[in-house]
Amino acid sequence: MAILTSIVIPVLSLVAVFLFGIEKFSRHIRKMADGRFKSALRKLTRNPLGGLALGAIFTALIQSSTATTVILAGLANAGIVSFQQSMGIILGANIGTTITSQLIALKVTNIAPYFILLGFLITYFGRERKSWGKPIFYFGLVFFSISLISLYIEPVRTNPEILNLFGKVSNLFIAILVGFLFTSIVQSSSVTSGLVVVLAGSGLLDLNQAFGIILGANLGTTVTVILASLMLNFEAQRVALAHFLFNLLGILILIPFLNEFLLPISNLGIGVAQKVAVAHISFNLIFALLFLLLVKPFSNLVCRVIPARK
Repeated sequence: MAILTSIVIPVLSLVAVFLFGIEKFSRHIRKMADGRFKSALRKLTRNPLGGLALGAIFTALIQSSTATTVILAGLANAGIVSFQQSMGIILGANIGTTITSQLIALKVTNIAPYFILLGFLITYFGRERKSWGKPIFYFGLVFFSISLISLYIEPVRTNPEILNLFGKVSNLFIAILVGFLFTSIVQSSSVTSGLVVVLAGSGLLDLNQAFGIILGANLGTTVTVILASLMLNFEAQRVALAHFLFNLLGILILIPFLNEFLLPISNLGIGVAQKVAVAHISFNLIFALLFLLLVKPFSNLVCRVIPARK
């Protein structure tokens, strides 16, 4: 009972703050970037490489590959962008979503209070740049909540019951399932990867456990887009299916070579949190580039599964 009141409830409350901050930050940035995004979309989606760069940058800005793909499905449904044009952006979105874990691993959480204060001052005292205040404030709130979570879970490191619970995640498939289910619930892989980096930095998860959960988070983030696409046309459904297949096939291809993939990262002279962040971006970058080379047969496969219809 003491653990529930002193650790579990405060941590869950801070996760709620984290989710709130991510959602608000994403919404305000999207408002500011909406016109520019659509303009860049028309120019860059002629080339999959340009689409990949756009998807990575836009997702890094809004910190949500789910939001990027949902927007993309909506644009495909409206006929603004075709499924073929969307392929590069889908691949780039997975690269952009790694930014949260990178920033947490780099200890951006230490300067989060300054972003909160700066955002507040700009919102209430800024003039021409007043619209920048809220995104900066919510950006700080996201990482400030993460820093507080780190403080609350510190006592967990000595609790044998909780350590035993985390030990069960050592099975790769259980770790993937945990990441998938948690991300499906919170609808944000950025939240999952952020928490995983914090837990790894606190010594509660090793590299293999943490990376397994992140693999599951990559798959879980596709659930929202799939559900959203069910009421849309076949182009939007192709976008959702491509996002799902890209993440699923990436996991299936990697699993037989997981030890070889993680070995050089585990030998790096950095902390576990930084290793998790490196593994996260390395996986998404390698498979995005691989699928970029195979974009035509991959898109043909998706088109066969979901044929064109009125």
